[in-house]
This record gives sequence, structure tokens and C-alpha cells, in this order.
Amino acid sequence: MTGIMEIYDFGQVWRGKTNFQVMPVGNFLFCASITYTSVKRGTEQENCTVMMVRNGMGDGEVNIYEKGCLTANTHHLGLKHQYQTYKFDRTSNSFVITGNSSKMGGDYVINISPNGLVPSFI
Repeated sequence: MTGIMEIYDFGQVWRGKTNFQVMPVGNFLFCASITYTSVKRGTEQENCTVMMVRNGMGDGEVNIYEKGCLTANTHHLGLKHQYQTYKFDRTSNSFVITGNSSKMGGDYVINISPNGLVPSFI
């Protein structure tokens, strides 16, 4: 449940900001600067659309939509609080996801920072 509360706190800070959409069902939809750091691939950065699910069976899921160097074949882009650790960084107002997997060669960190750009499918 802690991961879900981190999403809630993140949304409270960003709600009402430019191009940070709160959908009618409560999901957060926005474009963000994604910095993905892993043992296997080093540090990679891309601007991607992100949806944070805030209801139902998928509550707590974070979906980063593929763009450029970030693809589902090479990165974890569909994230769940049951398998990764979520943290709202109150200093930078970014959302940080950490995990460990063989796909990423061990530990990985995803930093999600809304950038005010329009999400790719709006």
C-alpha cells in the first residue's frame, strides 16, 4: 500500500500543472523526462508519456509508453508496486522507481520527472 500512497502524494503536487492530466477515473496522464539507469544499459534518457493508474485492479501500476531507446523489449516499462519500490522524491518532485532483475542486469532506477509537454496520444 505504501507505493500507492507515494503515487497519491506525487499527484497532489503535480495536479493542476501544465499538461498534467487527471483523467475522469482518477488516473494521471503526463509527459515526463525519464532517466533510466541500469547495470546492463547504463544511463538512458527519453521524454515519454506516462500513465499512473489510480483505481480498480490496476491501482498502483505505472506505465511508461515506448519511445526512442526505451522499449518493452529492453526495459521494464509496465511497473507494479508489488514488484518494484516506489518513492516520491519531495526535494525534486520526481517519482523514483527502483528494482532488480536479470533483464536489466541487476539493480535499476527509473526517475520520472513531469516536463510540461503534451502527452503523445492526447
